[in-house]
Amino acid sequence: MRVAILMGGTSPEAEVSRKTGKSVAEGLRQKGHFVEMFEWEEERVISDVDALRPFDVVFVGYHGGDGENGRVQAALELAGLKFTGSGYVASALGMNKILSKIVFAHYGIPTPAGIFADSEQSPQEILAAAQKQNLGLPLVIKPAAQGSTVGVTIAGSEEEFFAGVHKALEYDDRIVVEKYIPGREVTVSILGGLPLPVVEIIPKDGFYDYEHKYTKGKSEYICPAEIEPEVAENLKKTAVMAYRALGCRHYARVDFRLSPENEIFCLEVNTLPGMTELSLVPMAAKSVGIEFPELVDKIVTMAYEGRDE
Repeated sequence: MRVAILMGGTSPEAEVSRKTGKSVAEGLRQKGHFVEMFEWEEERVISDVDALRPFDVVFVGYHGGDGENGRVQAALELAGLKFTGSGYVASALGMNKILSKIVFAHYGIPTPAGIFADSEQSPQEILAAAQKQNLGLPLVIKPAAQGSTVGVTIAGSEEEFFAGVHKALEYDDRIVVEKYIPGREVTVSILGGLPLPVVEIIPKDGFYDYEHKYTKGKSEYICPAEIEPEVAENLKKTAVMAYRALGCRHYARVDFRLSPENEIFCLEVNTLPGMTELSLVPMAAKSVGIEFPELVDKIVTMAYEGRDE
């Protein structure tokens, strides 16, 4: 197949996106595909789309921003191009933590208790609203529409909370404030609608932020995670529920907190998870015998055949 890879963009995750693009290109070439890489430029949407028309499939290798929030997907759909990953509606829902939490609640998918706030409210007003809901401390503050834990703070004091609100509002006018769930960081990757083995993430210090995700040696990964089989199956079942609730396709990654009592809390669905050497989807796939070139080949094949798993 002739495959175009879109990468880069202008989000804070652009450099990681370029690493994804290069890794995917290498894997697809090993499987015999003709591959060309493109840097998407938002101000040149029409000409960029025209340049993609000769290709059989577009592999969307973006992370964050317009490359993951549904805008690029909408442009590709309007142009009638086949592309990997979720469509524009699922992408928009997955990127927007406010909307995805509303969807999770509708479908009975457990998620941390929290509130939504915006830049019109003062940090003091936001804290008062959180206290009214008995969320307590620590609290997690997130921009509503960023990926890779960009702008995220775990606040253990009022001072840290106020600083975290200011930090989150640098990235988005709307924020999510959630009850902090102590316990373990785990994730389930979905490929073709089916769950891969659970991966546990153990940051060497602090929490699993941008630095710990993309710096070698900053985190330890256990795949499959060493958890009770019943808990692992429950995580997989919940991950598939979240994937389907948002209307995802081809592949995604669902992130969870697992409490000391083995309670499951769904944090988010990443509709365009990373595909670098440190990425979790390739790690989970490899644990069941799917090497990286086969993984990316499966994804472009699903897109080419128009499958919606």
